[in-house]
Amino acid sequence: MAAFTTSLDGGVAVVRISGELDIASHGELLAHTEPLLRSDAKVVALDVADVTFIDSSGLGALVRLQQQAVDAGRSLRLRNPPRPVTRILSLTGLADLFPTDTDQ
Repeated sequence: MAAFTTSLDGGVAVVRISGELDIASHGELLAHTEPLLRSDAKVVALDVADVTFIDSSGLGALVRLQQQAVDAGRSLRLRNPPRPVTRILSLTGLADLFPTDTDQ
């Protein structure tokens, strides 16, 4: 089970994701985030610091959102990725697809 909250941080739409990003929650992530990619926000940051697990469905949702961001002229970034998330992105060859940053 995952939870999603959205806030604005200096004009950046930040989606905080907590819990498991998997087959049970990837659709909810898409439903929560896709409208932000059509909003005035030029950057959508997915704060994944509290993601405890990610499977292929979760990865697929991230790839889909990244492509939609590119198509919409937006930037999609991962914020505060924990080691398990960066590891799975590296293992799957997707690390370079997602710019990352950390909170200051």
